Amino acid sequence: KNPKLPTEKRISDLIRRMTLEEKILQLNQYISGYNPNANNVGEIIKDIPAGIGSLLYFGNDPQVRNEFQRKAMQESRLGIPIIFGFDVIHGFRTIYPISLAQACSWNPKLVELACAQAAREAKLSGVDWTFSPMIDVSRDPRWGRVAECYGEDSYVNSVFGVATVKGYQGNKLSEPYSLAACLKHYVGYGVSEGGRDYRFTDISKQVLWETYLPPYEACVKAGSATLMSAFNDISGVPATANQYTLTEILKNRWKHDGFVVSDWNAVTQLVYQGVAAD
Repeated sequence: KNPKLPTEKRISDLIRRMTLEEKILQLNQYISGYNPNANNVGEIIKDIPAGIGSLLYFGNDPQVRNEFQRKAMQESRLGIPIIFGFDVIHGFRTIYPISLAQACSWNPKLVELACAQAAREAKLSGVDWTFSPMIDVSRDPRWGRVAECYGEDSYVNSVFGVATVKGYQGNKLSEPYSLAACLKHYVGYGVSEGGRDYRFTDISKQVLWETYLPPYEACVKAGSATLMSAFNDISGVPATANQYTLTEILKNRWKHDGFVVSDWNAVTQLVYQGVAAD
């Protein structure tokens, strides 16, 4: 806890002190508050463990949020703060057009300003982290999530994705109104066969690199703090457990220093995808 020491040294020391249970809790996200999203059905969690890593935070009362944080800081053994995440997609209090419509403006600077305002409003309501931008290149209008991306072009998704990341995060995450961005869904989620969600995707390496990876590479280089893995498998290997995309590309080639969060219940889904025993 010595602020005079380098951050990486403090992190290494902290991890050495953690028990297995504490590490597992830090890798979990619970739900707090009413959850209106039918895709994210879950009970209201009343007894939040003090050592939980993150909360999907359906609330807007900073005082309640601070009570959760005080519990984490004072009642857990190591005092690790909670990360509060929420789907700030196209505005928070002030609502803007959907991402697909934002791209029609051809005005990335305006989108950056809108995201900066959304970040300010969200941060003042107790949110640290947004699950946005979605930069899946999508070319099948039957897919139900087309509206969340910036269209069918890799370059357009790259430009507006970078503008969104800069708007949310500002110059650095330590700024008062900085909101951590999360690139989703890494990668190839928009290629689901027949426009059906959660489906198999057949993507060659050439198409992966030419079409679907460029927006992610651009946004990683722009400093996006986090990414979200996709539900789909990529030519037989689930994106949630894909060594090639998650480790070789993201960590080894692009040197991303943040973390990857799984999509909703996607770790459990690895059982049904045939790569996890239980």
